[in-house]
Amino acid sequence: MSKITLKIEGMSCGMCVDNVTKAISTVKGVSDVKVDLKKGTATIICEDDVTNEDLIKAVIDAGFTAKVKHGLF
Repeated sequence: MSKITLKIEGMSCGMCVDNVTKAISTVKGVSDVKVDLKKGTATIICEDDVTNEDLIKAVIDAGFTAKVKHGLF
């Protein structure tokens, strides 16, 4: 299992959080998603074969932008 944190841009409300959570949850191999509106992040627990690109594509398809969080922003 892997833990990946994405920085999400464009979220402004609870509905945005719900949309991002649903989008990431549809990626095959994702077992848990926690989206934090205040921090603008999504923390994902997934199988090792899930790629960053798969997760970012799901976020983009939901209408937001994302990048992998490395260290502090």
